[in-house]
Order: sequence, then structure tokens, then C-alpha cells
Amino acid sequence: MTFVEKKRLDVGRSEKALLKVSWEGELFGVGLFEAAAEEVPEHADVFTACATMEWINIHNCEPLGHDLGVHITLEEAEKLGREGAAFARHLSFERLAKITSIETAEADELYRHMGRHTDFPELKTLADDLYDHENALRDWMKSELDGNSDGGERVFAWLERHGVSRSDAVTPRKLREDVGGDKQELVLAFFDTEDAADAASEALRKWEKASEYMRVDAIGVLVKGEDGKVKEHKLGRRAGKHGMGIGVALGVVAAIPTGGLSLAGGLLGGAAGGGVIGQFFHKGLKMSDEDATRISGELDAGHAAVGVLTWDFETQAVADKLAELGGTPQTHEVTKLTAKTG
Repeated sequence: MTFVEKKRLDVGRSEKALLKVSWEGELFGVGLFEAAAEEVPEHADVFTACATMEWINIHNCEPLGHDLGVHITLEEAEKLGREGAAFARHLSFERLAKITSIETAEADELYRHMGRHTDFPELKTLADDLYDHENALRDWMKSELDGNSDGGERVFAWLERHGVSRSDAVTPRKLREDVGGDKQELVLAFFDTEDAADAASEALRKWEKASEYMRVDAIGVLVKGEDGKVKEHKLGRRAGKHGMGIGVALGVVAAIPTGGLSLAGGLLGGAAGGGVIGQFFHKGLKMSDEDATRISGELDAGHAAVGVLTWDFETQAVADKLAELGGTPQTHEVTKLTAKTG
């Protein structure tokens, strides 16, 4: 059964219901197109790009959903993705293209209605964007069925308008972590208490699983203990292919109140003492003396920091999410490490 057959895109529904079914459709679409890329390798690049479009739309649906009181749980999101994948695995390319062409036309009506009957400018913008993306999908599939392939021209044009290059668009999600972006960044957000920081880090983990086409598992929490020492915990494992690990990044930040002395013992590939701060604080983490003063003050006041290592294409979404969770985020560029300091 198709997603449209299950949901029946009734344009008489409320604004909230229309947004939710749109959001659900994109989650179903991610599973469908990612599975199709594996099942039909000759069209893998365009199918992967289609899945990338779906992820972007999911990310755009989520904040509007929160504003309107619409929510989709992690379990619901994963179920929709599995359903989309299972549906794709039972179809030939020709059958999938025909069904998608029909369903995208039905979705057009939903998005036109949603855009015309809302008082929220953001929701109208989303509806127009969703309408354009459905037409891009349909144009490509029709061109394939007609034997005159356009190579997904409108799909890639849509993605370029959203800041996604062709090379990024055709990289499967499970490989993006290793490929990384052009530069790595540390998003550091302070919360009033350690419990609040822990809750935010957990919420961030759940959010990226349900809504992002990224893997932001490099998350850690910094807080000053009763003994006056800065402690790190809940560190993620990811560093990316050429990136700094979250433990190294937060280790440098944790050393700020002591002038770098806590780095003794070779945390950074054998380097130790205040000289490490000189090298990494101003170069490796692109922080200023004013940043150091602010960070020390926050930790001295008993506040806790959530640190997240991101690639450049992830950073803004992560910073926005941490702000939504109650934090005050700032972003610092990370210089790629050499073998000596990695």
C-alpha cells in the first residue's frame, strides 16, 4: 500500500494535520529512495539525491511542527522509514516511477492548499518548497519512463538552491560521516545546570536520528565539579575521516580555566602544558582570549556546556537545536589535525 493510499491526502484537514502528513510523507520518502538507490544501482545517484531532498524537507518541517504543536516520535519516524524502504524493495524501477508520478501529482494538491490557507509565512514557504520538490521528482521519473532521461536536472537544481552540491547530494547518508564537510566546527552551548545539559545532549541524539541527514553523535558535556576541576562525560566516538575527536576538543576547552596545565600527560599527541593552549586555542579551535574569559566565567558560575563536533553543513541546524533546547550556542572553527596532533 502506498503512503497516499494509507493517508489519503484530504485537503479539508486542519493546518496541523496537513503539516503532519507532509512531514510523515518525507520520512516515508527517505526510506523509499534510500532503498531504491540500493535496489536499482544504475539510478543510485539520483535516488540518493532524492533522499537528500527528503531529509532537507524533514528538517524544515520539524521547527514548524514544534511551533504549531505537531510532533512525530522517534519510533514513528523510524517506522515510516522502514515502511518506505519495504515498499521500494517490491517494485521494479518502472513501477516505482509510475506510482511516484501519480502520488507526487496528488501531493501537489496538498501543498497548494496548505500554502494558500495559512497565516504563517514560514508554512507557505515550506509548502511552496515541497511543491517544487515533488515536481522535480516527477520530471525526472517521467523523463526516464519516456526514454529521454534528464539526469535528475531539476532534482540537483533544487538541492543547489538549498546549498547542497551534487557531490554531497549523491553521497549516501551512511557514508557522509566518513566523507565529512569542508571544515569541522565545535558548537559549544551553555546551560544553567548539569542536568539541563545532560537532557539537551540526549534530546539532540534523538533529534538527529529522527530528523537529520547527518550523524551528530560526537557530543559531550563539560561541567566544573565540587572539587573545582572541570570534568567531561558522555563523549561520542566520532571524529570524522580527518577531524578532531570530541574528547580532544572538549579536553582543550576543559583546560582553559587552568591555563592549559590539565593537558599535561600527552592528551594531544604528546604535547603538554600551556604551549598546547597557545597552539590549539588560537589555531586548532579558533578561539579568542575573550572566548576563554567567557567560558571560564560560565564554568565558574556552575553552568554546564554541551559540546558538539559538526561538519560545516551540519553546524547551523545543531546550533539552532541547542538554542531551542534552552542553551546559548557559539560556534568555533576547528583546524584539521596533523598526524602529530591528531
